[in-house]
Amino acid sequence: MMELDRATAPLRQRDAWEGQDLGFALARAWFLPLWLLWWLSVLPVGVACLFLTGFRPDLWLLALWWLKPIYEGPLLIWASRALFGERLGWSDLKTLFRAGVPRRLLPYLLWRRIGMRRSFLMPLTLLEGLQGRAARARRQVMSNGSGVTFWLTLVCYHFEIILWSSLLLGVFFLVPQELPRLDLIAAVTDDASWAYWVSVLAYVFAFSIVAPFYVCAGFALYLSRRTELEAWDLELAFKAARATLAEAARGEAQRPKGGRVGGAATLVLMAGVALLASAGVEADPRSDPDQAKALIAEVLAEPDFGSVKEIDVWVPIESAEDEADPLKLPEGAKPVLLLLASSLKWILLGLAVAGLVLLLVRILRDRRRLGWSLGRARRPTRAPPTESVPMVEARLPADIAQAVRACLRDGDRRGALSLLYRASLAHLQFMGVEVPEGATEGECLRLAARTLSQAQMGPLRQVIRAWQGFAYAHCVPNDAFLESLIDAWAQWAAGGQEPA
Repeated sequence: MMELDRATAPLRQRDAWEGQDLGFALARAWFLPLWLLWWLSVLPVGVACLFLTGFRPDLWLLALWWLKPIYEGPLLIWASRALFGERLGWSDLKTLFRAGVPRRLLPYLLWRRIGMRRSFLMPLTLLEGLQGRAARARRQVMSNGSGVTFWLTLVCYHFEIILWSSLLLGVFFLVPQELPRLDLIAAVTDDASWAYWVSVLAYVFAFSIVAPFYVCAGFALYLSRRTELEAWDLELAFKAARATLAEAARGEAQRPKGGRVGGAATLVLMAGVALLASAGVEADPRSDPDQAKALIAEVLAEPDFGSVKEIDVWVPIESAEDEADPLKLPEGAKPVLLLLASSLKWILLGLAVAGLVLLLVRILRDRRRLGWSLGRARRPTRAPPTESVPMVEARLPADIAQAVRACLRDGDRRGALSLLYRASLAHLQFMGVEVPEGATEGECLRLAARTLSQAQMGPLRQVIRAWQGFAYAHCVPNDAFLESLIDAWAQWAAGGQEPA
């Protein structure tokens, strides 16, 4: 049972928004220990997920995001103990993790993971330990309130995005333009670049900043709801009154004997007066109703029983009687409208199911274009050119390197990089990589990385980076870089040709 009088924060009835503010205040006061505890919880899980996801940053970030309840449980246990004056230290980590990650937490990693009330419902699971029907009934009673928990989760997600984007832009703008800067496009689109890892680590850092506030705000909403349902504020007031009376009784017992005799005599005298008054009342059981009403009115006129206030309110000049009565539905229209609403509901449901089926068919049809493979990856071999290669090569000059240098001499850097990029795609198809029509630069690079080794890819990554930087960011590479890129591409193309 909770010792409410030991609470370090005032427990009183609050509305949901004020309870959320209390949680944010607690998170500010306890931020450093909660932040360190979050990192102690996430580091072992993050290292394990790193190996399980094959060092893919996108899958790693998705795994860390999905396992958020595992890191939030110890924070909730620590905050619940700290609220009642118990600060857990390093020696209590084992107990803290055992209480914060029980088996009852499993639903929050499955069907309740995407729920918007996770911070509010987790205290019911971890602190009260209810299961089965009792837990469902308790959740229903506790959740019968405002929708602040939904907005709390939504706002915290937005703050994570704001912090993440601020960190990326800060890293980008703080590096001088003369030095190699962070590629913002690669940071959010290319999972094979180092910039993507910087983006992922920035997002994890945003997780760690928001988590203490999210957990404490949900815990404070839980406390506010329990205070409303169980009248904790009244219980604390009664305890304080009882302590005051006990202190007064101890002071009375310590008075001199004469004082106690005088007090006893006073009590006897008051009892005699009460008996006389009661005898008078019994002698005339009837009373005057007018006199009783006057006495009641006099008592109610006291300030302790309230007061009357005059408030001026602007009202329309027209009276309520002049207003027309609201329109009423004709008889027999209600069943027709209910039938129409039910029909529309089933039509919309059928359209939604048909849309999902069409989406599934489209995904299965385009799985090759998206680079999905149900079987094991085949060993890259020299395959004959596909049917689309002759069409690509038909639009390319015979000597690619010479044509690119000619474009550079004419000052057409865009044409030179475009020609080099198209020639690289043609050479990929010649090497057996199926490049679908309309594939983006990133998709081409991922398809090549899945099929070819690093040595076989040659300067493909540099060609795609140079083309993306010029086409989208207007970054013009210098002549020395372009010349070295042309030489590397020519050597790559010569090494990729079939022996005569």
